[in-house]
Amino acid sequence: MTSSTAATGAHERATITTSGSEMVITRTFPGTADLVFEAMTNPEHIRKWWGAGHGEMTVCDVDLREGGAWHFAQVAGSTGEEVSFSGHYKTIERPGRLVHTEKFDNIDSPYSVIDTTYVEEDGRTTLTATITYDSPETVQAVIDSGMEHGLQSSYDAIDDVLAELAA
Repeated sequence: MTSSTAATGAHERATITTSGSEMVITRTFPGTADLVFEAMTNPEHIRKWWGAGHGEMTVCDVDLREGGAWHFAQVAGSTGEEVSFSGHYKTIERPGRLVHTEKFDNIDSPYSVIDTTYVEEDGRTTLTATITYDSPETVQAVIDSGMEHGLQSSYDAIDDVLAELAA
């Protein structure tokens, strides 16, 4: 591992707050906004971090344009079940903002809207993702699903991708 945080295991932690039908995730990454945006939207890089440590990614389709679709799937390591998510891009303002929809394809669930901003300061970028769900109950179900562990692992893996991109 090449970054100092990756070498020591001292990764930033994402913070997750909820209020009503919204969840807000905040995490600072060791890289420019353009590099963080690249790591999070380019399939070559997404395959290295999405669902990190939780199974093999089987689908990574990205049509990064307003109105374009995305679809990610992986085989869960513990169960062998395929887990699938998909959505559409609504707003793309590289590198400062990305708005897209998302739904968990394995169950009949409504789309959520994720409004992500990337704010760069001194070569570090703070991501703030505001996710709007259909109800407070859905927010609680997402929290109860164990998503925080997967989120933290994926974000830690993005640190490694950023170190590769910066090299």
